[in-house]
Amino acid sequence: MHSITSTVPTSTDRYSAAPAATPPSADAAAAADTTRYAVFCALWAIATLFHMAQSRLYTTQLHYLLLTLAALAVLSKPSSIVRLLVLIGLQLYEVFSRLPDISNHWLFTTFVNLTILQALVWTAFKERRLSVDRAALLRAFAPAVRLELLILYFFVVLHKLNWAFLSPSASCAAMLYKAQHAEALLPDSPALILANIYLTLAIETLIPVLLIFRKTRNIGLVIGLFFHCIIAFNSYNGFYDFSSMIFATYFLFTSYSFITTLHQFRNNLLSFWHAVKQRFSQFTFSHIALWVILAVVLLGSIKLFGKVFTDYFRLVWGAYSFMYILLLLFSLYKARQYFPTRLFSPSHALFLLFPLLVFLNGISPYLGLKTESSFAMFSNLRTEGGITNHLFIPVSAQVFDFQKDMIEVVASSDAELQRVADEGKLITFFQFKNRVADARPARVEYLRNGQRRTFALATASPNDELLHKSPSLLRKFMRFRMINKVDPQPCQH
Repeated sequence: MHSITSTVPTSTDRYSAAPAATPPSADAAAAADTTRYAVFCALWAIATLFHMAQSRLYTTQLHYLLLTLAALAVLSKPSSIVRLLVLIGLQLYEVFSRLPDISNHWLFTTFVNLTILQALVWTAFKERRLSVDRAALLRAFAPAVRLELLILYFFVVLHKLNWAFLSPSASCAAMLYKAQHAEALLPDSPALILANIYLTLAIETLIPVLLIFRKTRNIGLVIGLFFHCIIAFNSYNGFYDFSSMIFATYFLFTSYSFITTLHQFRNNLLSFWHAVKQRFSQFTFSHIALWVILAVVLLGSIKLFGKVFTDYFRLVWGAYSFMYILLLLFSLYKARQYFPTRLFSPSHALFLLFPLLVFLNGISPYLGLKTESSFAMFSNLRTEGGITNHLFIPVSAQVFDFQKDMIEVVASSDAELQRVADEGKLITFFQFKNRVADARPARVEYLRNGQRRTFALATASPNDELLHKSPSLLRKFMRFRMINKVDPQPCQH
């Protein structure tokens, strides 16, 4: 049976185990990249399972169940390209069936999946066969995915450079700091909250910068792993869906020695398991008593954790993330680091397509396009209504008018629009129009550009613009946040 580390050279190989070692030969690097492909696929499947766990969607619909089973199938044989294709196909189906209502990390996952598919087509065309070389496939998509991750970090930081995020009274960093229950370890003082705001910006800026350079790459990995491990335990949300995706893409930045460490860990784990089975497989009363005690302890622990933890999957995340970090640290300690070549250089200009789309998605708010799923999560950013709170990107940069046409709902027979009115929010005319055309409420009173207007379904003209939805392609990819009428904007996803 093929394992995810079966092609890894052992620690006696010349590139992996000693400071005096030489870089891997072409054949050794190809063998290691074949294994790196399988490990990445396993981590990618694990990220899918954490996504399903966070949203609790396992069996609500058939394709969610199939997506979960596909992830488990990839884990059982991560070297299988067919199983990965099934997983990617189900992920893409789930995304495109739910658009535009998807989270930032799931949209980024989509870009990575499309990049992998592009690489698969490219590699098959290049090799003139459907059974592509896995090392070649990894080398085809990995540089583009690395660029996509750097672009993601760029916008995560850029969006936070606004006055509301820097304000301790409104900042998402302050809200998440309190939700992290950090005050149990550190004083809950205004000065510390302010420091946390700038520390967040510093860490999220530092991580991608460190990842770029070979000499600092491992430092960036360690900082990033600890950072995303910690925020995944935040009580505000189960961020392990986002963090597990980051962990998977981080693997593409690791050195060849990490594969050797995984190989050694797997062998040691199997040896330990075989020793335990051999030691306790004999039928004796002492062995039976031991297994009974272990079963009682396990069941008692499950009952205790069920009462203490409302989200038990945080325990699974803790075990997974801690093991990942420990193994990486061990590989840094034990072996000299040799990284893949051409880390950020795509094999063809076509592989810049999806990094460019990731960039376009991130810059959308400043162009006047969508504000949801634009990597502006927990940033306090506002660009709507001819007003921006960004430190240096002006409203005049917007080339589209979607964000300039804002609606204040006064009253409505539609429950969703009435909720907007009750909360005192503003929404774009784009969102308002599509909601009215979809729900067809009997009556809506609203303000548009300062003018009070009333829509009555009974007397509305068939040509009334509120009865006609925007083109389906726009509705599929454009979604806007509701905003407060006054600044600063509250923290919202």
